[in-house]
Amino acid sequence: MAAVYESFAERAIELQRAKGGRVLVGLAGSPGSGKSTSAAGVVGHINAELGAGTAVVLPMDGFHLYRAELDAMPDPAEAHRRRGAHWTFDGEAFVRKVREVRADDGIVMAPGFDHGTGDPVEGAIAVGEGAEIVIVEGNYVLLDEPPWSALGELFDEAWFVDCDVDTAMARVVKRHLSVGRSLVQATLRVDTNDRPNALEILATKERADVFVPSCGGPNTLPPPTFLDE
Repeated sequence: MAAVYESFAERAIELQRAKGGRVLVGLAGSPGSGKSTSAAGVVGHINAELGAGTAVVLPMDGFHLYRAELDAMPDPAEAHRRRGAHWTFDGEAFVRKVREVRADDGIVMAPGFDHGTGDPVEGAIAVGEGAEIVIVEGNYVLLDEPPWSALGELFDEAWFVDCDVDTAMARVVKRHLSVGRSLVQATLRVDTNDRPNALEILATKERADVFVPSCGGPNTLPPPTFLDE
């Protein structure tokens, strides 16, 4: 996958050089598609070539609703069971933060996510003054409904990680097993939450400009095209 990450890193660099100033790339994909790995790989190649801090990932994970906020919903059990659906994120706060990064080339602080506590961590991520390329990564960054739909006008380009649903869900089952869930629990959670979310996310692929092939599994979307093609 190193060659894929390098190719998309060069694409982002060319985009920034053609435009000048800070550029934002929206990177969407389903759970288990490899979008976080892809974002980190692309950013790593850019920073290796142009210097540390030139590129940064701004993940959507830090905008999960706090567990206490889920507890306050009309059906807390359902809210926790469906955590990961778009309505279990603070989409409006996420859009505001991306807009801030778009408008301000200074330092912008954003929340991260602590998988141990299951809650966001305020101020965990810094988009520095030297960040010329920001990869905005998350499941719903291409969702065509408010407030998420406002993100489209903030991106210089939109990418979608190409991974068939069955391959992605097999990875998510392994992820659930790794945190102590039984195979029955993991499979149930995937079937009732992760897969429905993945199918909703897959429907947003038409809003992408190019497709990033995922490691493993067949490619079901058109191959990526590059700036010079």
